[in-house]
Amino acid sequence: MVAFLKRLTICLSLISCFQFGFSQNVQINPSVKWKMILTHDISFESGNFIFYEFPAEKNYDYIFNITHNQDSLHAVIMIYDMQDQLVRKMILEDNKLSIDLGFDVASSGTYKVVLGLTDPKKKKGQPIDSHLILMRREKV
Repeated sequence: MVAFLKRLTICLSLISCFQFGFSQNVQINPSVKWKMILTHDISFESGNFIFYEFPAEKNYDYIFNITHNQDSLHAVIMIYDMQDQLVRKMILEDNKLSIDLGFDVASSGTYKVVLGLTDPKKKKGQPIDSHLILMRREKV
């Protein structure tokens, strides 16, 4: 049973990598050559974390952009490689309606993103509607 679950997890990860790989053809701004890799509407409870995996290539700049519907919000975004080494971390404690995290990677591979949004009034369980975009462009 454990072996089956491991194989299923690997297959689902591979399928998601292929799905995100095919979505890289969308141009965001042709003059600066940003291309969208991932876009996702998120609705989750304040205080919870969301995990994503995505394929990344060396010699590209990446930006995660998160827009949300709250007047004030605290955000934590962490990017890890597959060996769980921290690549980039950002903690935002001001009232921005749009959060940007730019980063690059040392080598091509799959990376993990941990995203947490909380209401500064400490209201747990409050729904937060957000939109996540991951973009990339070749280094200039």
